[in-house]
Amino acid sequence: MSLARFCRKPVAIIQPMQSVAEAAEAMRDRHVGALVVVGEDLRPVGLLTDRDIVTRVVAGRKDPTAVAISEVMSPELIVARVEDSIDKTLFTVRQHGVRRLPIVDEQGRVVGLVSLDDLWVLLSAELDQTAAAVRDNQGP
Repeated sequence: MSLARFCRKPVAIIQPMQSVAEAAEAMRDRHVGALVVVGEDLRPVGLLTDRDIVTRVVAGRKDPTAVAISEVMSPELIVARVEDSIDKTLFTVRQHGVRRLPIVDEQGRVVGLVSLDDLWVLLSAELDQTAAAVRDNQGP
């Protein structure tokens, strides 16, 4: 099972030179807690989370209209590839201690975003289906 299922809806993206205020508005409008920061070629260059805004802008009493996303985003980006398995993705999440992974295609362009919560929901559903199959296959 690959990550393709997480690439069906448009990814919330933003440019690094846009303001944190614009990012907050985009998060509000899209109902998301993270934006993938991309260059002009749609290759991810960072990740900006609602937590980044709170800890690096609001708590620092900075003006969000005057702060560029590039100043507060997390630039050490770990990505997953569309063809990666769920197992490999879980290993990556655990190894790097991240909650969200941008998903990139063969050209390195962002095509999706998977979160730890997404993986938990998927695994829970898989376990439920497995348990149901075992119950259904038990004899008298």
